[in-house]
Amino acid sequence: MGGGPDDVPERYAVADPAALPAPPVPITLVHGIDDDTVPLRMSQAFTAGHLVEIPGAGHFDLIDPQSRAWPEVLSVLGGTRT
Repeated sequence: MGGGPDDVPERYAVADPAALPAPPVPITLVHGIDDDTVPLRMSQAFTAGHLVEIPGAGHFDLIDPQSRAWPEVLSVLGGTRT
């Protein structure tokens, strides 16, 4: 983003999915409950999608195939966990 929200608020404003129209396709959000980078409440407030909360997962655990959360992420993506 080239800076924090206080430095470049206009960039964060146009990148905020909650400020955009509802997408024309179903959306599933996957959020680690222990994420200390993006607060869980942000995903909980995004009403245009279905939220799956992964217990014990931090921000980067959701993209790390070596994390304990990875099998759960795969099950969400594969449609076997909702």
